[in-house]
Amino acid sequence: MLLESANAETPTVDDIFQLSASQQAEFLAYFNAPAHQNVAAHRRVYQFLSQHLSGFDYQGKNYTATQAYALKSGNCISLAVLTKALADLAGVEIEFQSIVSAPVLSFERDLMVSSDHVRTFLYDPAAIAEKDKWYFIKPSLVIDYLPSSADITGPRITRQTFIAMFYRNLAADALLTEQYEQALALLKTALQYAPEYSAVINLAAVVHRRMNEMQLAEQFYQYGLDVSASKVTLLTNYAVLKRSQGEPDTAQQMLQSLSSLNEYDPYLWYVLGKTAQQQSQYQDAVTYLHKAAEQAPYMHQLQLELALAYYRNNQPGRAQQVLSKAAELVTDNNTQQRYHAKLEALKLRQSTH
Repeated sequence: MLLESANAETPTVDDIFQLSASQQAEFLAYFNAPAHQNVAAHRRVYQFLSQHLSGFDYQGKNYTATQAYALKSGNCISLAVLTKALADLAGVEIEFQSIVSAPVLSFERDLMVSSDHVRTFLYDPAAIAEKDKWYFIKPSLVIDYLPSSADITGPRITRQTFIAMFYRNLAADALLTEQYEQALALLKTALQYAPEYSAVINLAAVVHRRMNEMQLAEQFYQYGLDVSASKVTLLTNYAVLKRSQGEPDTAQQMLQSLSSLNEYDPYLWYVLGKTAQQQSQYQDAVTYLHKAAEQAPYMHQLQLELALAYYRNNQPGRAQQVLSKAAELVTDNNTQQRYHAKLEALKLRQSTH
């Protein structure tokens, strides 16, 4: 297996999370300063980050802790890496949480690249539960770069999964520059930390496909579908592979089986729905966008897209119902008026047919 034999140099976990000696000294001087000793340890980490990273430049770059500290830039994963590096120095417990957010999509040749979003909890090490009291959550502070009202909180993720996520991001960078050996070496390391992580398995399949190793790509898709809880992306990409191999019927069966999956990620279903619309597959678009709208029923944008899919699928009555619901959800007057205008146009068009 190509992945197993990949031996390009990859950063160690220490390389990722360790700060330079001067960076450590600067942070610890702040953290241990007598003037700050009346502030809880987790809050000191939070305040140092806020001050040091004021004007943090959000770029889609996957930086190590040292790089993010020095450059004051990076993506949200880089910020989480830096937060962990500081918390470890301070002896503060942290936890990562995935955020289901509107995907930041970019298109590189024939690859669609989407970014993950993660936030970090800093827990108060001095918090002691009072006897006979129940606590649903421990006292904590949240580090979240560019939080959005459209974000949906996902599950907490383990340290191992977070490390795998970082290696996966580096592997995606390597894939985009066609450094396939480097990408595979990084993915091999990622799988050692999280062998059932769907995003890593999917990317391993994509890299093998790029290298024209179709049989190995197929093995990764099959493995991912066997072991991973998240199957939607694996299945859609596997269908692309099957279509490229001249098996359109098998590909179609795979895509049809998506309708029976209930993976919770409204934005993923939204992307699938938009893609299906662009390919004039309006019934599939209705299926996917209906899932998206069901999972996030308060988001008027998803209702609008679903209404459009119904209309294009020759279901004007359903389009009207959903568009009416979208208009009800909107709080902004201009958007509401726009939705009502679309609704009136739709009613008029129906009455003239």
